[in-house]
Amino acid sequence: MWTTARTYLVELITLPATILIAQLLSPFDFGVAAIATFFGRLAARVSNAGMGSALVRVKVLRDEHVSSIFVANLAVTAIAALALLGMAPYIARFYRAPEVASLIPLVTLDFVFSALSMVSQALLTRSMRYREMATLGAADTITAAVASVLFAWFGLGYWSIVLGAVCGSGVKWAWGVKLVGWQVSFKYVPSAARELLSFAAGTYTRGLLEYVSLSIDNLIVGRVLGVTALGFYDKAFSSAQRTYNKLTVGGPSVSFRALAMLQDEPERFQRAFEKIVISSTLVTYGVFAVFGAMGPHIIVFLFGEKWRESIVPFQLLCLAGALKASNAFGGAAANAKGWIWSNVWRQAVQMICIAVGVYVAAPWGINGAALAVVVSAGVMFLLTLSMVRAATGLGWLNQLRPHVPGLSLALILGGLVWGIDVAFKAAGTPPHVVVLLVQGAVAALAAAAALRWTPFPSVAAVVHEIASDVSPKLAAILAPNHQVEGTVKRHKPGPPSVSTARPSKAQPGGGIAGPRSSGR
Repeated sequence: MWTTARTYLVELITLPATILIAQLLSPFDFGVAAIATFFGRLAARVSNAGMGSALVRVKVLRDEHVSSIFVANLAVTAIAALALLGMAPYIARFYRAPEVASLIPLVTLDFVFSALSMVSQALLTRSMRYREMATLGAADTITAAVASVLFAWFGLGYWSIVLGAVCGSGVKWAWGVKLVGWQVSFKYVPSAARELLSFAAGTYTRGLLEYVSLSIDNLIVGRVLGVTALGFYDKAFSSAQRTYNKLTVGGPSVSFRALAMLQDEPERFQRAFEKIVISSTLVTYGVFAVFGAMGPHIIVFLFGEKWRESIVPFQLLCLAGALKASNAFGGAAANAKGWIWSNVWRQAVQMICIAVGVYVAAPWGINGAALAVVVSAGVMFLLTLSMVRAATGLGWLNQLRPHVPGLSLALILGGLVWGIDVAFKAAGTPPHVVVLLVQGAVAALAAAAALRWTPFPSVAAVVHEIASDVSPKLAAILAPNHQVEGTVKRHKPGPPSVSTARPSKAQPGGGIAGPRSSGR
């Protein structure tokens, strides 16, 4: 509840801020900031090393755990900061953009603040203080957004984006210190640190691969196609990624927890997984289909005519986003069975596919780069299906069947929205906002009608079950004739036993799941 509330509350501030910054800055400014930010976040990933998650997971937390992790994190952060500062001129030379070198010191300060916040974030998470965590995250994001707009308004160009990020991370660090106290101790106990290393290694490897997979296309586009092309591409990517983050803000992690409780009950596990796939794909496939079809008007209306080159990449990356969302829920099912390291090597394969694909597709510009990302997401989709099949015993057909309702809804909604666009073009050129309002209203009504009169009994059962948790009257309206049969019938769960609450496959880091919640 707190994560979702924070996400959508922050969106009320950050979306207008994003629109204003897009109006105030040029694609070149965004390209320069994107290059510097990429290397800053990469350094932050390298220096984190999964230590915060290890503090959260350890059963009995001692003072030497906290102090040892603080010292280790501080040492690794200092090394990463010095390395990044030393690489600044070479990074600028690589991209043929000398402006990047001047931003690196600020980016370094940003990730140092973030690294110093690690211990306080871990302690808040361990204490289950979700309200305070949501407040910290909101303060960070809102401060960064507002500060960036103000700096851009005063004409600071590409500096404004990085300066805003520094302000946000600084506020987050200071507020975290206020909440948990001044956790500064230079006492390092090697035995205490070794107790946490195994879990930290699994978290670190997966998180680093995920981040590189989400950023390597920017790296190649900026090098091969130039900084301005990167600005257009990054605008398309960040817009699609924003939608992905909102749609998967808590679903995969919650699904992981639920499926982990059922891992030793194959029939219940299969029913639960089928319902998860049905409900998640109905939402993600439908939303991405609508946004992709509305792309020409969304980009121009929000960011202006100068961003028109971002339209086609945005539409392609919406398709990739739908596949990524499916992969996130599939990965949660495999992780519930303890297959974290299988997920890791598949993530490495996806990273390689993106790197090779974007480089090969470079002659076709940013459209080709976006298409390469779609292909890599498709490869990961197949790899995830094979992983789930091996981990759970579910066959290919049993995994693909729950995708059919969501895919059907996406085709219907996408076709309707595209048809409205064609009709408006034939009648004239109305304002973009008018087209968007009509497309959104028609899509919403069509989605409600499709759920109300769905030909899929499994969808009717899932809709009725979810609506019943809100209001029986709402359930009677949305799914009055549902039949609770087959693999999606409602099951009254008993109290979980100890055996179903623990992973059955003893792989290192088996308790990790869920997508990265922030950043690219």
